[in-house]
Amino acid sequence: MVITIQSQIYSFLVTVYGGFILGALYDIFKVMRKVFHLKKAFVTAADIIFWLISTVIMLYFLYMSNYIELRFYNFLGFLFGVLLYYFLLSEFVTEILIIVTTGIVNFFKFVAGILLKPFGTAIRFLKLGFCEK
Repeated sequence: MVITIQSQIYSFLVTVYGGFILGALYDIFKVMRKVFHLKKAFVTAADIIFWLISTVIMLYFLYMSNYIELRFYNFLGFLFGVLLYYFLLSEFVTEILIIVTTGIVNFFKFVAGILLKPFGTAIRFLKLGFCEK
């Protein structure tokens, strides 16, 4: 099959966009590890999940660009997209994700504290009632 220059440029740009998406996905996983303080076993599981999702994303972008016909410029496109994302947006996006994720976690902790407070009060009341004689 003859591949025109236009289709090669399109394929390259699609894979650059895919690399950009992969860079953002990596930042999301990096922030989740930092915010939730995952232990080593969970980090390993998260890495496996990251690579599985990344593989699916790469295959999707390769399919959209040239029906998974692998060319060297596709790999260069992914690499260029990841590097472009890393140097242009990674630091900003990581800071925003940390702020948002920490805010969401703190909100849920606050709500859980409000919802669980009556139980803590009831337990303390029962301990005082049954333990002090």
